[in-house]
Amino acid sequence: MSLAKKLVAPQLRDLQPYQSARRIGGIGQVYLNANESGFAPYEMPVTETWNRYPDFLPTDLTNTYSRYVGINPDRTMAVRGADEAIDLLIRTFCEPHKDAIRIQTPTYSMYEFVAQAHGVAVDTVSLDSSFELDMKRNSSAEVGGKNLKIIFICNPNNPTGNALSQDSIAAIAEEHRESAFVVIDEAYIEYCPQESLLSLIDSHPNVIVIRTLSKAFALAAIRVGFLIAREEVLEQVGKLIAPYPIPDNSARIAISALSESGVSHMQSCRDQTIALREQTRNDMNELNAVEQVYSSVTNFLLVRFRDASLVMQTLLEEGVVVRDQTHFAQLPQHLRITVGTSEEMLEMMSHIRAL
Repeated sequence: MSLAKKLVAPQLRDLQPYQSARRIGGIGQVYLNANESGFAPYEMPVTETWNRYPDFLPTDLTNTYSRYVGINPDRTMAVRGADEAIDLLIRTFCEPHKDAIRIQTPTYSMYEFVAQAHGVAVDTVSLDSSFELDMKRNSSAEVGGKNLKIIFICNPNNPTGNALSQDSIAAIAEEHRESAFVVIDEAYIEYCPQESLLSLIDSHPNVIVIRTLSKAFALAAIRVGFLIAREEVLEQVGKLIAPYPIPDNSARIAISALSESGVSHMQSCRDQTIALREQTRNDMNELNAVEQVYSSVTNFLLVRFRDASLVMQTLLEEGVVVRDQTHFAQLPQHLRITVGTSEEMLEMMSHIRAL
């Protein structure tokens, strides 16, 4: 029995996925199988088909992304952003009030939020003072009487901005290879592609990777992400995926962005972002209001201020919005600042200097 079938939530074991018209398929000239309107909607261009449902898991999009990352299309599933991927994984493999996930705090809050919304326990393991993984805690399969099903690891991590040890993540995957999935969220991986752990999927059936086009590809509005895992894992997740998850327009935009010229554009913007990040980091280290600017391999900086609330309030009054991280126990005076355009960074810096 595969690990996916072993760990799938009991209520899904015999569940047959909903057979939408597009999922069943069928090629013809007249489509009368999906209760769609035969009339064109208001102001639809003649080249569009807004009255028709989109393809179920569009093949062109899956194949294009698979070529981009160099993996088998059978191991790729398009989803509506990384957030849907998180939700699908928890609903697929975790039974409410019986199972648990593990997170590495401080980290992306959606893992905990989605688990709690579905009645799944959350085991919180703190990163150490260098924002590295606690290997002893992560080796444990004990979660207060609950079954540990998923270990979420955001790499590079949000909000700390650092890349976690590849050897440590691989060791955690090996430790739990027969008992729990290790989900590596690589939302920011385009900023440091050498840190990707996609190759672990070949050797570890319990490794799942989440990707998104929202960050370096600058496509946050179209809501396209990807789950990359063994075929038997995606088979179980596919039982819960929506009948028509990816709108045609989103798929077309994503395919264009993943073309050769689209990837080149992304890489050019990424390189500019990295250069601006390092310039901003150096400039902020000269400010009296700043205690520390942490090293980052992403498109944001985590900054410890002498008085984070004062800086936050000052920036808000000037119309500059950054992210308050003081709700994390390890980040009592910290703000997270996204790297925007050079003009935006100059404006932000001018207001902090004025303090």
